[in-house]
Amino acid sequence: MITFSFMVILPLLLHVSITMVMKNIFIQSLDKIPYEIWVFPGIVLTIASMSMYSIIYRDMFDLRIHKKSFLPMTLTPFTKTQLILGFLITSIIETTVYVLIAMGVLTILLPNSLDWSDYFIIPIFAFLYSFILGNIIITFSVLTDRVSTYIFTSVTMFLVIVFGSGILVEFEFYPKTIGIILSNLPLSMILTSLRGIIFFNRFDWTLIITPIVVAIVWTWMNGYLLKRKLRQ
Repeated sequence: MITFSFMVILPLLLHVSITMVMKNIFIQSLDKIPYEIWVFPGIVLTIASMSMYSIIYRDMFDLRIHKKSFLPMTLTPFTKTQLILGFLITSIIETTVYVLIAMGVLTILLPNSLDWSDYFIIPIFAFLYSFILGNIIITFSVLTDRVSTYIFTSVTMFLVIVFGSGILVEFEFYPKTIGIILSNLPLSMILTSLRGIIFFNRFDWTLIITPIVVAIVWTWMNGYLLKRKLRQ
């Protein structure tokens, strides 16, 4: 019940602290979309980010540095890449529950709802978003051995994601060079592609396929890093 309450309260807090404040500054997007509708996918993916961080921290960092059940799992007859993929899949499934509940809560708070098909599209992109973000967090979890360093790195990474992937503001508001760099990051591509489909019915396959390739390669790299870290 505590976990479920948190799943309901979190989107409510983000709506009050972000959407209701920012919509008075950015009344609508550059494409004339009301801000509270435009930021909806970004808030959902922010919740996915927070959920993914807590799950990966528990499974990949806490269990490893405190020498709990992590080491026996690595001795099972699976490759390290298969283990990484297993951690990712279970984390994404749990994150999807957060995403679905957040979408329901945020929809109640919105003055205008999205098209019914958008509620099927957003979880699919949240899955891909979590796939890449999970790999980023796993990399930090494998390479870091100190709790203080891990927390500092995680907070920095979270701030970069929130303010640098187009979640709150469009890239056109950044200096031109910085905006171009940020818009070409894999997480930014996912959110840009998602908004293009929801608001403009525009499919940009480059923005979809590129993050998928990055996620697959990164999963393999994390498997290699884990193998080197454990010296198994």
